[in-house]
Amino acid sequence: MARFAVISDLHGNYENLLAIQEKAAGRVDTMVLTGDYLDAKVSKKDLHRDLHWSLQDAVDLDAPLWQALSSCVLVRGNQEERITTVLRDRSVPSALQALLAAPEEWATPTTRFVHGHRFPWFREGEALSYPVLNALPDRPVLIHGHSHRRLLTTGLEATGRHTPLRLEPVTGHVYELPGSGLCLVNAGAARDREAHWVLYDEEARTVTFETIHTQEAVDEAAG
Repeated sequence: MARFAVISDLHGNYENLLAIQEKAAGRVDTMVLTGDYLDAKVSKKDLHRDLHWSLQDAVDLDAPLWQALSSCVLVRGNQEERITTVLRDRSVPSALQALLAAPEEWATPTTRFVHGHRFPWFREGEALSYPVLNALPDRPVLIHGHSHRRLLTTGLEATGRHTPLRLEPVTGHVYELPGSGLCLVNAGAARDREAHWVLYDEEARTVTFETIHTQEAVDEAAG
């Protein structure tokens, strides 16, 4: 496996998943979803209230989405963890249970895929900007999501002697990853009318930030 379509923060948007799968067909070997592929219907503030949540209270019952996700490599995010907490005493369909049981991370020899909700983050006001890593991971490339913000960071060093370069990526531009230092790739969010994802060629060490313009976005721009 060398070429990956990486999707984060889908939040249950089945139509966007299909559109990305269609765009990525023939260009990638594997599709990886780095968390929040489901959408928790219970808010964080209501999570620990002593209420009896039904299955429908916790998550949309979307069999086509569950089936489409079952063919992908999954890394669970905070949405999946919240759904699991809400449904801890409930009977859960096997198809959904398989999605909720995804690991916290997935890795290849050179790349680690995570969601990002366990990172400490630098904030700009209330918005998450970029991870502040206490220790560098054991692989030179780390791909994540969580903040819904596309970002490419290169040049992170354990010594701190080098100032990392952070840039807002241009859609469709092929970025070559440097041979030294840690590279952080934030894939952005796939849930919105402009659905973001990343084409990552592990062998060539390139990333391309892609965007799918949904029909709703196209109609809005034309109007």
